[in-house]
Amino acid sequence: MPNDFAREWIERRLAGQVAEALADVLGDTIEVRVVVDARAAELPDKPAEPIEEPPVEVPSAPPAGRRQPAKPGRRSSSAADLNPRYVFDRFVTGPNNEYATAVARSVAESPATAYNPVFIYADTGLGKTHLIQAIAHDALDQHPHLSVRYVTCERFTDDFISAVTDRGGIDGFKQKYRDNDVLIVDDVQFLADKQQTQVEFFHTFNALYEAGKQIVITSDRPPRELEELDDRLRSRFGQGVVVDISRPDLETRIAILRKQVKWEGYHVAEPEALEWIAQKITTNIRELYGALTRVVGFASIRGSDVTLEITREALKDIVPKAYEHPVTIEMVQNEVARQFGLHVNDLRGNRRTQDIVYARHIAMYLARELTEASLPKIGDRFGGRHHTTVIHGVDKIERQLKDGHDPQLQDLVTLISGRLKSSR
Repeated sequence: MPNDFAREWIERRLAGQVAEALADVLGDTIEVRVVVDARAAELPDKPAEPIEEPPVEVPSAPPAGRRQPAKPGRRSSSAADLNPRYVFDRFVTGPNNEYATAVARSVAESPATAYNPVFIYADTGLGKTHLIQAIAHDALDQHPHLSVRYVTCERFTDDFISAVTDRGGIDGFKQKYRDNDVLIVDDVQFLADKQQTQVEFFHTFNALYEAGKQIVITSDRPPRELEELDDRLRSRFGQGVVVDISRPDLETRIAILRKQVKWEGYHVAEPEALEWIAQKITTNIRELYGALTRVVGFASIRGSDVTLEITREALKDIVPKAYEHPVTIEMVQNEVARQFGLHVNDLRGNRRTQDIVYARHIAMYLARELTEASLPKIGDRFGGRHHTTVIHGVDKIERQLKDGHDPQLQDLVTLISGRLKSSR
């Protein structure tokens, strides 16, 4: 940008959308940095276009059954923040998100009736933002008279800071966020360490809830684990419906890729190529999309169809080499039991001493990371436990690995993973 004013304007209004669009294409988290450079002023002028409400480009003949974006006149003031791709028709439902999708559709159909508030949590790249923006799109399509606002937690915080620093701005801020029939806030965990913003969010939440308005919130953790937030906020978040989205299984990942191919109009000569991608990319949906985009681009440069051979070559630098025998749950249990000096039956049984529970959680985490087994199947192999018990164990180990307070755990997981992979 040519000056600080332009830089700040772009950072405040568009940087988040640019980062999200790049992440969707590249399959990775992208940091957007806007810098001041005098050379920007020398660029040729272009015809002025509306920035606040950019036009949405819609194909002239969309596939049958595809929901058309509603006309701009029917949108709320937050419509420019919605991705036109994030609709229910493009969201693949599987065992990992079936309940969350049912709740989301119900909210869009009848806001503030059966489910309110709604709290959706999941790891990065598993479809939280897609699902809640689909709620906004669908609610506006079905109820054009409603005021629906989608906002990221970062945008809410920026708006609050601006309101505090501007004379009379706080009244406009309250009107902006409290005069909505549906308020959707993404990534509420970023309220951590922002005490004044938490207080304002608490009052906004209460005002909407007491007025019978719909509230939808997302986070990367369930309410009880948002320890950086005030207790009264966590209590409010947990008083409604709390649903999670877990990682998709192999069948769902294949379905996701097939739908993406259909929507983007890609030509895939060998369907086995999609199955191969789904087998190798297991972390999240964003990386799945990134891998597919890379393969299609690579094939285009080579002047080739998308085949299994081309796919392997395109992803050889980002996908580990295939091993002859896959890791099984039993292999994980045997190796973990060996490392802890336990018997495999200790991991599968009901004993709950501290060392056994710790080892059992690590085994569940590694079974989820290194095998293609579904959560119910993992639970079944650990003594018939419910899949929510597996989720609890996996989440607990993931949090401990992320916070870095237990370096021995990281070393242990790395050691066991290495042994299992080398034995394949």
